[in-house]
Amino acid sequence: MLSTRIVTAGALLEQDGSKINEFVDTSSVSGWDVIIAVAIVVVALPLSSGVAWIVGRVMRKSQLPDSVRLLVRRLARSAVIVVGVAIAVSLVGVSVQWFTVVVVFVGLIAVLMLRPLVENFSAGLLLEVRGSFVVGDEIESNGHEGEVQIINGRTTVLQTRDGRRVAIPSTDVLDNSIIIYTAFEKRRSSLTVDIAYVAELDAAETALIDAASSAGGVLDDPAPFVRARGFGSGTYQLELRWWHGPRLSDESQALDQVVRNVKRNLDAAGIAMPSPERIVRQPDLPDDAPSA
Repeated sequence: MLSTRIVTAGALLEQDGSKINEFVDTSSVSGWDVIIAVAIVVVALPLSSGVAWIVGRVMRKSQLPDSVRLLVRRLARSAVIVVGVAIAVSLVGVSVQWFTVVVVFVGLIAVLMLRPLVENFSAGLLLEVRGSFVVGDEIESNGHEGEVQIINGRTTVLQTRDGRRVAIPSTDVLDNSIIIYTAFEKRRSSLTVDIAYVAELDAAETALIDAASSAGGVLDDPAPFVRARGFGSGTYQLELRWWHGPRLSDESQALDQVVRNVKRNLDAAGIAMPSPERIVRQPDLPDDAPSA
């Protein structure tokens, strides 16, 4: 019984040894093979940097984003290193097929472990390649608005108007709607004004249009105009619309001037903007009720 177990164990060891020999066979490896393998690895490192530099020079004239060109350079560098190591390990008796399997396996594990980073990086590349917006544009995304400072494989960085820097993950930017304020050369803004019923609509319209036309930052073409929007509590609701530059600062400056001019023109024309009135009714209290 004992001898049978010994024979079985020996057979298993022999079988495992044969499998190991399929992966590593050093029987025909000489000292020169080891020296050449080391030399190949040493040469592959600076060679990979040279190849990456050449690829970068060739792609410099392309219209691809910087992050894409950087990714291609890194892939080229990594490819040269992997090929050099594969040649080196084959010289010292390691099977190239097994080495390839190990590299692919390790790569898959790395991708699975770093999946969030990979997804975020891919989203960043898509944002740059699609070109929906570029550095310098003013956008709104995920409740934040500002000027785009950086677009990379991880985040889109905005500089807000109040002096803050906001870094939004690229996946969040890609998965949500984006308002690009600077997509065109001009944008339209509006202001709703309540006018008392007793006022003349034509006179109010003229005062509002003059207020927008004389405001700094308001464009002449298209010209400002007024639309009636409905009725309020004892008022007409008029909407004044005007066009201005695309940037957020253009919008805020024009709105400031328009509001000031509207108040000045309506006062000069004797047109009232009634404020809402509230009537508070208090029921009669009995004489014996405690005072507040």
